[in-house]
Amino acid sequence: MDRSVEAKEFSDSEVAEVLAQFPGLRQTGAGVLEGVLNLHHQHGAVVLQDQFSIRLTAHNPHSRRLPALLEIGGRTSAIVLKHGLRDVRALHQNLDGTACVCVKQEEAEWFPPDARLLTYVKQLAVPYLYGLSYCDQYGRWPWPEYGHGGLGLFEFYAGNERRLSKEQFDEVISSLRDETAHWRDYYKQLRKPSSKRACFCGSGKPFGKCHTRAWHGLRCLLAEMERLGLDPTALPK
Repeated sequence: MDRSVEAKEFSDSEVAEVLAQFPGLRQTGAGVLEGVLNLHHQHGAVVLQDQFSIRLTAHNPHSRRLPALLEIGGRTSAIVLKHGLRDVRALHQNLDGTACVCVKQEEAEWFPPDARLLTYVKQLAVPYLYGLSYCDQYGRWPWPEYGHGGLGLFEFYAGNERRLSKEQFDEVISSLRDETAHWRDYYKQLRKPSSKRACFCGSGKPFGKCHTRAWHGLRCLLAEMERLGLDPTALPK
């Protein structure tokens, strides 16, 4: 199933593949799987067994390519409270409950066109849930991570040597614009960058000191704009 076009339901064969390997799930609608996912996953030397109540939906408000994963058993909120985290976004969960399983610019790499739902579950959903389980036990994410939302997108481009096409850059801007609560701040930085402005994360610290890697990524994106002949002051508000 080509998910470069927003999907509204899962095919019967995709559902059957997932249920065969994750029998704790069940189909509750044309585009919805729900239930308990029993986790047995390893990263490095750490093997974790756990279980999560989840929902998978074909419609994802944050991606035209990926299905959506929601942890619906309350574990995410419990981990936030247990470790005194700012809010669920510290665990890569959007405020609508959907998980941010990878930065948008890596979606095509992890879930290429015509990839199956089982690929999404095994390659993205399971590692994400492993990350939650690991954080529950150890108080931190198990691998180096990108920040949430726009910060993660900027960090992705820090030191990035791959040149962007005009279409790819437009996708970056579209992703930033989707964050309506922060777009105005992103817009100001893209038009007139300053490391001394308050960081997007809300810490109150200067951007360049709080999220240094994201600051470098912003500068890399601006260099790409110059190479593409794009004028930052012409960005749509």
